[in-house]
Amino acid sequence: MKRALLVATACAFALAGCGEDSSDEDAPSEPLAWNHDPDDAVLGPNAWGDIDRSFESCRAGLAQSPVDVSTTVPGDLPELDFDYPATPLVVENTGHTIEVPMPEDGTHTLEVGDDEYRLVQFHFHAPSEHSVDGRSFDAEAHLVHESADGELAVVGVLLKEGDPALPLTDLVIESAPAEAGEEVELEEERSPLELFLALDATTGIVTEYSTYVGSLTTPPCSEGVRWLVLPDPAPVSAAAVDRLHDHVADFPEYDGYESNNRPTQRLNDREILRNAG
Repeated sequence: MKRALLVATACAFALAGCGEDSSDEDAPSEPLAWNHDPDDAVLGPNAWGDIDRSFESCRAGLAQSPVDVSTTVPGDLPELDFDYPATPLVVENTGHTIEVPMPEDGTHTLEVGDDEYRLVQFHFHAPSEHSVDGRSFDAEAHLVHESADGELAVVGVLLKEGDPALPLTDLVIESAPAEAGEEVELEEERSPLELFLALDATTGIVTEYSTYVGSLTTPPCSEGVRWLVLPDPAPVSAAAVDRLHDHVADFPEYDGYESNNRPTQRLNDREILRNAG
């Protein structure tokens, strides 16, 4: 990403890690290496908390994400009110995901009751990070939002291979550059709402979702994130899912491992609230 939101979370939004050379305070920071391979005892998810002190929450946190959405508690929750105008989109290969950062002066907003958040970026994981009753899906889109006081809210959109696929997901993944650190600009303006609602939609209301307090799903795994997981998977083409896996396999430090999902984490004493609309 090209913006620093919070010192604790900027590297996670860029999905490239943060690091400092303690021997030279003036030296530029080098991204810390990590990957999603659970069999990698040095760089994989089970080792994230040992890579750097700033990643400690990945190991010691008690409110980590993703989780399995199974036992939920019905609640009287506010609707999700999206206002995502069409805008030029840039697609980045971050080396950990395919990401679309939103313009810093963008007006893409999510209202949840009295709370308002601005869309900062969206990106993809394959397979899905959240599961439902133990079932995972082909992929998952995360739409990352930030409020004026720095609170984070992430909308999780499960993606399932199906026809007809919503075209924006396919367009973003198929347009993504092959090399980490590169970016391409899409030729036409699009609304991020097309990831999970109708084509050409720029505003929409969602009433059915599950919510819980969790964390970023990549280092530094910072907690206090408001998760809003939509229950109905959006259709994505098999070709886009395959292409996303191909990108992941080519990421630096992944050594051909083709998935970028963090395993589900313990719920501990948290509740997952469900709004059935």
